[in-house]
Amino acid sequence: MDKAMQLLRLAQGLRQSARHRDWRALQRLDVDLAAALAGWARPLAPSELERQALQAIGEAHAEARQVCRDEMQSLEQTLGQMREGRERWRAYAAHGGQQLEDQP
Repeated sequence: MDKAMQLLRLAQGLRQSARHRDWRALQRLDVDLAAALAGWARPLAPSELERQALQAIGEAHAEARQVCRDEMQSLEQTLGQMREGRERWRAYAAHGGQQLEDQP
């Protein structure tokens, strides 16, 4: 397969996987991308189509990284809320599951 087409296919896959938050597919594509780029040692300057494909893969990779950062922040927030509620859960359990008067 032509390298430019391979990179464009990988870019499309990265975007779709990130959009659907398919972390396993995203991981596989990242490995495939690394392998494709590692095997692309070219002594000559890339063609215009190859430059466009490289730009597309760079943009898709940046979008995927942003989705991952957003998801990580969301998970950190959820975990923080769970940690904050831990004492209420313990107090609830210690009182046999009865509603505590001073708790909202």
